[in-house]
Amino acid sequence: MKVVLCAPTGRAAKRMSEATKEEASTIHRLLEIGKIEENGNLVDINYPVAPIDADVVIIDEMSMVDIYIMNYILKGIYLGTKLILMGDSNQLPSVGPGNVLKDIIESGNIPTVELSEIFRQAAKSRIITNAHKVNNGETFTESRNNEDEDKIDDFFYINEASSEKMLEILISLCTGRLKDYGDYDFFNNISVLSPTKKGMLGTKELNKKLQEVLNPNTKIEKVHGDRSFRVGDKVIAVKNNYDIPWEKKRDGTYETGTGIFNGELGIVTKIDDELRAMEILFDDDKTVLYEYSDLEQIEHSYCITVHKSQR
Repeated sequence: MKVVLCAPTGRAAKRMSEATKEEASTIHRLLEIGKIEENGNLVDINYPVAPIDADVVIIDEMSMVDIYIMNYILKGIYLGTKLILMGDSNQLPSVGPGNVLKDIIESGNIPTVELSEIFRQAAKSRIITNAHKVNNGETFTESRNNEDEDKIDDFFYINEASSEKMLEILISLCTGRLKDYGDYDFFNNISVLSPTKKGMLGTKELNKKLQEVLNPNTKIEKVHGDRSFRVGDKVIAVKNNYDIPWEKKRDGTYETGTGIFNGELGIVTKIDDELRAMEILFDDDKTVLYEYSDLEQIEHSYCITVHKSQR
């Protein structure tokens, strides 16, 4: 039996591969539609996709799949192939049109299995308690009751209406305010998420503010458009690049390969004006050289959008 594993994004596919010890790919790569996405032609529902030669196709993180991608998936599957969809319908819907996973579940026409036991956080986590409250349409901002007394203090709600004050609080949280709760270092332990790219508290402005505080101006930097990259910056790949070479040196072994995917996170380790390239060390120890002409594929990740964090 031939089983094919895939997911909407490179990061999700990588996690899938790490968990199963089997090869997994992005849906775009599997169907060979990466190039048409870059050209903006995904709305052509009759585009001829590559057929999927498999007995079973398993797709993870289905909440990210929109109606266009779902159309391509169904076009690529042979009659008789089993299709297994996995995901959390309570997560944010896809960036593209449609809410495919939720609609499939609510239709009642497809056999569905719901996993209700949570393994990711401790049973006494306030994160779990409040997540269930949000799903049930309840508020989590009221005073704690007696049932919450045995919960772990891992969730805090700060009520603040002023954008300027919120920015001040955010910077303090990233620069030492959390020391009382753990030895948290921003670059290793803290992620900042925003629901929007725009405004004072959007990712664009927050990346500039956090960079100023956490990685101030240095002599070695590369200005690209309205952004300034510096050694030590937190960055994120925002486009799939299947052909870019990487190398990995770890535990006495040396590997090479190609491909960096949308959503992969890293740190700028070198800026070389002679080579006209910027070196990035990604989270899985892959070292990559991005030529200056390709820097539109990279953005700062001191703060990323909630949608981007799902990838």
